Amino acid sequence: MSYLRDTVVSEVVGVTDGRVCAVADCERQVYARELCARHYKQWQRHGKAEQDLAPAACSVQGCDRRAVTRGMCHGHYVRWYRTGDVRADVPLRRPLEDRCAVTGCERGRHSSTYCRAHYNRLRQHGDVQAGGAVREHAGQGSISHGYWMVVVTPERRHLVPPGRTREFEHRLVMAGMLGRPLTADETVHHRNGDRLDNRPDNLELWSTAQPKGQRVSDKLAWAYGFLHRYDPEASAALGLDREA
Repeated sequence: MSYLRDTVVSEVVGVTDGRVCAVADCERQVYARELCARHYKQWQRHGKAEQDLAPAACSVQGCDRRAVTRGMCHGHYVRWYRTGDVRADVPLRRPLEDRCAVTGCERGRHSSTYCRAHYNRLRQHGDVQAGGAVREHAGQGSISHGYWMVVVTPERRHLVPPGRTREFEHRLVMAGMLGRPLTADETVHHRNGDRLDNRPDNLELWSTAQPKGQRVSDKLAWAYGFLHRYDPEASAALGLDREA
């Protein structure tokens, strides 16, 4: 299954604006076509970018480390590469430390005692905690910045901007209630303060829009447009012309 976005975006590398790869659960920065460098190369070779599989255990009997290369952990792979024998009966010298060094992070280590996500933050920002909590995968969605993010199925693509394949669930639920995509100046508020409680009756539509001008005529034009957007029946009943 391909996770590429439908729209063609700039392939200029190095300009990421903090965006992450469009492949589900990938925390790497965008390299080209909304993909990180690894998934972009995968797309070039195979025509699709696949979600990474869950890490498997080392294939060497009695080893509890994660497999990283050829089905083996790094230690046993290095043994095999150098000598042609994993020597399963000889314990590895380094103690088993397979958890990220960041307190509370349950991900496996990737580099410099950190998981991939925290290591990338350290490398790019100099701080493993930059950007808040790391997005956590759970079932068919993920938690990003405290909000639940889900895959937008084809039958709901009309509720999001063109080309968007993932969306925060609370915005998607509100868009479904309105029957249209939310605009950039619309936000969704959780009544009970629980960001993961996306029941329709727990959501409120808020607006950050405000008129740009200070002239009375400018403010009236803005007010007519605002009324037309949120209560078109009342606008029509009053005979207001939004284009005027």
